[in-house]
Amino acid sequence: MKLSYSTLACPAWDIGKIIDAAVASRYDAIDFRGYLDCIEVVDSPYFKDGALREIARRVADAGLEVSCLSAGAKATAADGAVRAAQLDMMRRYADLCGAFGCRQVRIFGGDDKGIADPVSNAAETLVAAAPIARAAGIEFAIETHDCWRDTAKIRAAFDAAGRPEGISLLWDVHHPWEVGREDPEYSVRNLHPYIGNTHWKDSVPKEGGGRSHRIPGKGDVPLREIFFALRNSGYDGWFTLEWEKRWQPDIAEPEEVIPAFAVFIRNLDREWKIASGGNGKGERQ
Repeated sequence: MKLSYSTLACPAWDIGKIIDAAVASRYDAIDFRGYLDCIEVVDSPYFKDGALREIARRVADAGLEVSCLSAGAKATAADGAVRAAQLDMMRRYADLCGAFGCRQVRIFGGDDKGIADPVSNAAETLVAAAPIARAAGIEFAIETHDCWRDTAKIRAAFDAAGRPEGISLLWDVHHPWEVGREDPEYSVRNLHPYIGNTHWKDSVPKEGGGRSHRIPGKGDVPLREIFFALRNSGYDGWFTLEWEKRWQPDIAEPEEVIPAFAVFIRNLDREWKIASGGNGKGERQ
């Protein structure tokens, strides 16, 4: 099992603290979504030239990978100029992957407000993005996020694009359940076998509406059922903690959540192995 955590969890940490936390809790990788005061790492001065090489060296020296570079680029586009800007951001992220040996860039579906046929619209962007990914030897993983939390809808856009090489699907396991109470087996059927990554979080209902985030295992999202459905499908990719501390400063601190998620997800994996006889090769010892 391959564990990663997103830097959304620790917006105030420098690379030293990010690496130390990963090593201490036996993570395999880091997912960069922002660094210090810059949300798009392609725009950060720390991800350019000598500073970039130093970050990449320190990550590698710690025995870690970069599982993903999470971009804010979106698939839906109101017009050609907007699409060109999104594709340009994807291209810049694809180029940055080479510094880390990273094989994946996360993108969003985006807002479909005012777009007559969002499935076809998103598919057009995916078709245009696929050659960029292939040229860089990576994939763009489109996330179940924004107006694309319905796994049937995001799969429809993927299918409409022709399931192109260089494009995969990223299952944020919280969103489809939060919005549509999707059954985990249903979500897996829609996304399998094209799941390139997974994001994990938990929550409980908030008084007055909405959801309040909780440490994974402390909320009411059916994470055990999700995990079992995913593992039973044959998935052996990344399990990435996405703790949105950057957006929600009042939630638990990264010092608590990062180790807690590692313990929680490993316990689920042990439970699944007992039930299924999985061999679990690849877990850091």
